[in-house]
Amino acid sequence: MNTPAQQRANDADRARATSDAFCISDRADPEMSLRDGDEGKGTLEWLAIQSMCTVSIFAALLGYDIGVMAGALLPMSRDLDFTSSQEEVAVGCLNFISAIGAIGGGVVYNRHGAVKCVKFAMVLYAIGMFVIALSGSFTSVFFGRLVCGLGVGLGFAICPQYIAEISPPAWRGVLVSMFEISINIGLLSGYIANLAMEHLKDSPRWRGLMILPTIPTLLTYAWLVPKLPESPRWLLRDGSPGKEALAREVLVRTCGADAAGPALADIKQVLAAQQEQHRVSISAAGEGVGSFAPRRNTGWRALFFEPAPRRALLIGAGTAFFQQANGSEAAVYYVPQVLAAAGGKSEHSQLQAAALVGVCKTICIVVGQFSVDVYGRRVMLLSSVGAVTASLALLSWCLGHVGTAGGATAGITLAALCLFMMSFSLGVGPVTWVVTSEIFPIQVRSKGTAFSMALNRLTSGTVAMTFLTLTEWLTVGGAFAFFACMSATQFALTYWFLPETKGKTLEEIEASLVGSAGGRGAYQRVDDENEA
Repeated sequence: MNTPAQQRANDADRARATSDAFCISDRADPEMSLRDGDEGKGTLEWLAIQSMCTVSIFAALLGYDIGVMAGALLPMSRDLDFTSSQEEVAVGCLNFISAIGAIGGGVVYNRHGAVKCVKFAMVLYAIGMFVIALSGSFTSVFFGRLVCGLGVGLGFAICPQYIAEISPPAWRGVLVSMFEISINIGLLSGYIANLAMEHLKDSPRWRGLMILPTIPTLLTYAWLVPKLPESPRWLLRDGSPGKEALAREVLVRTCGADAAGPALADIKQVLAAQQEQHRVSISAAGEGVGSFAPRRNTGWRALFFEPAPRRALLIGAGTAFFQQANGSEAAVYYVPQVLAAAGGKSEHSQLQAAALVGVCKTICIVVGQFSVDVYGRRVMLLSSVGAVTASLALLSWCLGHVGTAGGATAGITLAALCLFMMSFSLGVGPVTWVVTSEIFPIQVRSKGTAFSMALNRLTSGTVAMTFLTLTEWLTVGGAFAFFACMSATQFALTYWFLPETKGKTLEEIEASLVGSAGGRGAYQRVDDENEA
């Protein structure tokens, strides 16, 4: 057994020998790391920060799409003569098709890893945006949105999980929350782009807005994506000695040398325990040891029927569903329409108000990001959902009493809308990605995350594509009253089911799920002394 000093020397040798495999042009500066203040939990190295920023581009691209469509939809509709139902489809179809991309991501990740998935998703997004920009009819816009949706869905399934798997436990909440911050940065960028191109005629205006995000997409693909390391947990799946050395190197360069050894042992122990459980289950089924192939049960059946994965699915998919069921995406897609219902008639003032909503969201999401690892997932989510429910009730009242004696003005309605977005961004927005990325056991993590993101996108698409119809049935105020009821339901379910996972390793979270699901704790953390 190597001494700690010999192990560190071996780690350094592997780092030098395998740096080319990660396409990293420069070694991380020893000064460019942050201590997490928790012994054994690892340091935050520059490679983890760089990788998180790279994959979060997907979130920014989706956020840009949401923000820019709020302003581009009107000139696009006038230019191409859309009906109101075609407007809804043009907005919401991306989210529906992204659900298919997310489900596919759960399968593709298992076979090819995160880096190849990121490359493919960026190519799909760029192609889709080019098709939309060159469109001359609703049909071609619809096709371009479908291609974009496949790329966005693939990114949503892969990116939060990838960030969680390369992050030190005490920094995981901050890093995964960056995914939601990126959505809001993209959202604000879309609103600002709408204002900047407002003076153009309809056709060059919306076409320019569609072509604009392809520039950062192509630059990111060519410059940053080649530097991404593969997930250490994916590398360890097949037990190859060569991939184990690469996995150790990634852990050293993302979590620090001191934490790499224990983290590697934890992951290997969980994988070995799952192999043993799978072997026992096959033997119990009467298939015999001779027919056993050393593969873990990573299929969809395990996700829905095994106790621990099923409990994780209830928590992860439920949180992802309610993030969109409260109407947040409809509010930002249709800010101009909401404000028009409140009495704001000028298109310029509607775009300005949309930009203000984006600013409020972005500021609050930063606060939420740096609070999730301080106060914990449970406290942040419950506080945020409670505030969202109250602000939705206020917004519903404002929109239901516009123009009445003592009723709300457009300014008061805008304030209520900003309060809704701020409450959402302080917890529901960032914590959702953290919970869905860390709650699933490793055997079903890719499929569990993919299913949760697919449900999230389906819900988002349903809300976006039916919002205008819903307002015709219930009025705008009634629609937001319905969203307030959905938010109240989320508060109750979160209170009863969501555990606290702050500061725990992914393997420790898995062990707690196994215990709470009534199974045996197949994983027990090995201390450094016992390991030695």
